[in-house]
Amino acid sequence: MKKQAFRGPLPDVVVKLKSSEIWQGMITVLRPDFWTLFAIAAPFTVLVDMTLTLFGPDQPRIPAEYTPRTIVILILIPGLIGAIAQLAVAHMIAHPGKAPRAALAAGLAALPAYLAALFLSVLPTGLGFALLIIPGLYVTARLFLMVPIAVVERLGPIPLLKRSWALTEGEGWVILWFLVLAIFFVLGAGLLAQGVGAALGSVLTLLGIKAVGSFLASLVSATVTAVFSIASAAASTIIYLKLR
Repeated sequence: MKKQAFRGPLPDVVVKLKSSEIWQGMITVLRPDFWTLFAIAAPFTVLVDMTLTLFGPDQPRIPAEYTPRTIVILILIPGLIGAIAQLAVAHMIAHPGKAPRAALAAGLAALPAYLAALFLSVLPTGLGFALLIIPGLYVTARLFLMVPIAVVERLGPIPLLKRSWALTEGEGWVILWFLVLAIFFVLGAGLLAQGVGAALGSVLTLLGIKAVGSFLASLVSATVTAVFSIASAAASTIIYLKLR
């Protein structure tokens, strides 16, 4: 059986970034093959999130409730596994026509260097957020291209960080503005998803099928998380292709 190739179009190359062009380019790339990308990302996002929601520890309600165990289980593990999905999505977008299997193989191959670079970026990013948030967002914006660089150029951790910083020279504030808008969008959509999930759970609980309600509520939340992961990888790849 012949594999269906990814059909997403490459964005046009421009000299300067604009926030509106990032949004439009992301939508243009995702629209034709969203379900192919979702199928690639779902095992590393939806399945993991649902498993942790249904069988993992309860979500902490206040910062004081976070313990090393909950941080590892609820944040670190899904983040590490979800990185495979982001790398694979970035590879699919940067290499139209490649089979999903090749994208997953490329994502797994690039994972060690990407995780090492991510670990090295924690300190400067954390210090930036400690300095009234804006510096942290700026550092995040300058390092936003790590995913596509890792899977396309296959650099080591330190060269990967340097490459992202060099490519975003002069464009950091545009990317920062895009990230700020994306954060507000994510927060709004996340609250909406929680509301929909809670409503479904309440209705099904009243009908005497509480287990189904919990399952659907977790499915809605996990699906939204997967979509955001795909969109983030797509946006960083769009920016990378424009600046490269």
